[in-house]
Amino acid sequence: MAEIKILIADDDYMFCRLTADLIRSQGYLVETASSCEEVRALLDEQHFDLMMQDMRFPALQDGFGMLEEAHARFPDMAILMISGSGHIPDAVNAIKYGASDFIEKPIAKEHLLIRLSRLSESIAMHKELRNLQVSSIGMFGSSPPMQKVYDVIIRAAKFDAPVLISGETGVGKELAARAIHRLSDHSAREMVRVNCASIPHELFEAEIFGYEKGAFTGATESRKGFFEYAENSSLFLDEISTLPLPGQAKLLRAISEREIQKLGGKAKTINTRIISASNQDLTQKIKDGSFRDDLYYRISNIHIEIPPLRERTQDIIPLCLHFINSFCIRHQIMPKSLTPSATAWLLEQSYPGNIRELKNLAEHAVVFSSSDTLNVVDFTTTRNSEEEQNLSYREIVLNFERNFLEQAFIENGLNISRTASYLKMDKSNLSKKLSALGIEIHRK
Repeated sequence: MAEIKILIADDDYMFCRLTADLIRSQGYLVETASSCEEVRALLDEQHFDLMMQDMRFPALQDGFGMLEEAHARFPDMAILMISGSGHIPDAVNAIKYGASDFIEKPIAKEHLLIRLSRLSESIAMHKELRNLQVSSIGMFGSSPPMQKVYDVIIRAAKFDAPVLISGETGVGKELAARAIHRLSDHSAREMVRVNCASIPHELFEAEIFGYEKGAFTGATESRKGFFEYAENSSLFLDEISTLPLPGQAKLLRAISEREIQKLGGKAKTINTRIISASNQDLTQKIKDGSFRDDLYYRISNIHIEIPPLRERTQDIIPLCLHFINSFCIRHQIMPKSLTPSATAWLLEQSYPGNIRELKNLAEHAVVFSSSDTLNVVDFTTTRNSEEEQNLSYREIVLNFERNFLEQAFIENGLNISRTASYLKMDKSNLSKKLSALGIEIHRK
């Protein structure tokens, strides 16, 4: 049986204790809570597969408020409601507010275990499906904030509603967009990516919607726009905050009416799923008048906010090791581990460039390292020191090349033939290059 974690929410201390002991004996992981505050705290701190909640929790009230709140926050968590009255309307309301099942007190041991067994089978199947979906997302990180991002990606992929992905530069917004597309019904066709910041304002309409021959001077033939290329697929509008206001108005109409009009052409119905991304706060841009509020509400039917790396430190070391191992495998060198001091140093950094910065840092550390372990010096030498700032571009490139080739030479046992084969270089050219860079070719 897959590991199932259960939260019992009941202000009857003896019931909690006896029930917890019983289900723990069957291999379940169990926590108990006797107040709504304890329930909220435990749900914030831990992941639960199932919550058992008394119908009169908290005392002298119906439990639908807590049930509705828990279901809204954690829709994938199963909820088993427990009632001492056995009224049919209570059971109907419990299911209405999000309960998975309903059971009456006093509860026979065998009856409870059978119910839990059935729910556990369903939970295990759901976990297996979710794990498959998460693995196909292609993003990395197991922290609670990222688990929530994965949940929204999986849900968003089921619908054609527009999606807005927000987050700082380097957090993986395009990866999230590609994951939504890959898990959707449009996955057979390639997603079309448009960097809105790269389109000159005066060419926006022609690039997005296309144009017919003769629509303007120089239009010697008809041309499709990005919307048409994304027909029956997904159109990813990256950096949507940079769109000019006239372009925003035309985009709003296309999304609202599901219709486009080429320059010099007729209106045409289009079936395109819109996914947008922004590293700017669009609500602030609405306040300063540079972004339309009606467009914002149209593109953000589903909003995914990817947290910066500094807010999910639990992912930093696994991510770093992933980048290190991938780089080592790609360049056929022995894997490298982190020293405790390097681990501590990595956790102290703020990463304004987020995952992109960490990846760059990890790969440079491998290049500059001369041992099987990476220490703080290996990471800090990749950052611009005062000496490096005074070097010319050519000197910086030569330093990087020298360190890279020296590391490859060492990894291949100071053997020219093996190093040349590894680097896919001609042996004589490699010898000349090593000599020119001042790298000793023969062992002393």
